[in-house]
Amino acid sequence: MAWFVYLARCADGSLYTGVTTDPARRERAHNEGRGAAYTRSRRPVRLVHLEPARDRGAALRRELVIKRLSRKGKEKLMERGGAGTQGRGFEGFSETAIRFLRRLRRNNRKDWFERNRAVYETAVRDPMRALVEEMDVRLARIAPELMGDPRRSVFRIHRDVRFSRDKSPYKTNAACQFYHLDAGRGAGRDADGAAAGLYFQLADGECFVAGGLWMPARPTLDRVREAIDADPEALDRLIRAPAFRRRFRELTPEAVLTRMPRGYAESHPAAGWLRFQSFTASRDMPEREVLSPRLPDILARDFAALVPLVRWLNQAIGYSSRDRRF
Repeated sequence: MAWFVYLARCADGSLYTGVTTDPARRERAHNEGRGAAYTRSRRPVRLVHLEPARDRGAALRRELVIKRLSRKGKEKLMERGGAGTQGRGFEGFSETAIRFLRRLRRNNRKDWFERNRAVYETAVRDPMRALVEEMDVRLARIAPELMGDPRRSVFRIHRDVRFSRDKSPYKTNAACQFYHLDAGRGAGRDADGAAAGLYFQLADGECFVAGGLWMPARPTLDRVREAIDADPEALDRLIRAPAFRRRFRELTPEAVLTRMPRGYAESHPAAGWLRFQSFTASRDMPEREVLSPRLPDILARDFAALVPLVRWLNQAIGYSSRDRRF
C-alpha cells in the first residue's frame, strides 16, 4: 500500500499536514467535515503538496519533520514541487501510477483530474522525468546522438481535442521519447525534421517500449525507400540480428501498402520493405518489469537492441551517429 504525506491549504490560508493512502479521498473527507478537527471549521480544503513514503512509519516521521517547519519553510517546500521527489533519481514506478491511469480512464474530466493532480505529479509525472534523466545518462554510452530531457521528453497529459470528436481532455497513458540531438522532437506526417528515436509508454494494460520512425512525412519516407533500394538486404540484416529478434521479433506491420509505391517494380528484391510507410518495432512490457526498480536496466537492453535500426533510419534521412555526445 502506498503512503503519502500531504500539505493542505485551508480556506483561512493556514496549512495542515497529514498522512494518507488515498489523497483524493482524504481531501474529500476534509471538505465533507469528516477529516481532522482542525479543518472542519476551515473549509474548503485543497491539497497543495504531496510526497510519497515507503510505509506508514516513514510517512509519520516525514509528517513530523514537516509539522516542525515554519510557515516560510512549508511554503519553500511547496515551491520546490508538489511531488517532493525532484533530484532524488529514479526510484521506480509504484502501483499508484497504474491505478491513477486506470481511474483516469473512467473519470476523464477536469474536475476529477484537478482533485487528483497531486497524485499524478507524485506517482506519474515526476518518476517519468527521473526515468528520462536516468536513461539519458545511459544513452550517452549506448547512442550518444540520442538524448532525453526531463522537461521536453515527457509527453503532456493533456490531449489536443481541437480536431477530434473525442473531447476527453486527458490522455490515459504517460510516455516519454528520446530523440536525435540534431532533429526535432515531433513524429508523424505533420512533424518537421523528425528523426528515428526511442519511446516508452506507461498505461493500464498497455505498457511498451518502442523505437524507429513512425509514419514519416512523404519526403522522409522517400529517402528511406531510396536507402532500401540502394541496399535491398539492409533491413533484413537488421531485423535478423539475434538481439533484435530476441526482444522485438519484427517490424510492426502498420500502414503497409497493398501495392508497390510508384517507381518500384513488383519484383524488387526488397518489395516487402518498400511497402512499409512506418518503420517501428515494439515490445509489450508486463507490469512486473514496469514496476521494477530495475526498469532502467531493462530499457537499456531494449534500447541497445533498437539502436542499429534507429541509426540506419537516421542515416537514410540525413542524421549521423556519434561516438560521443559533445
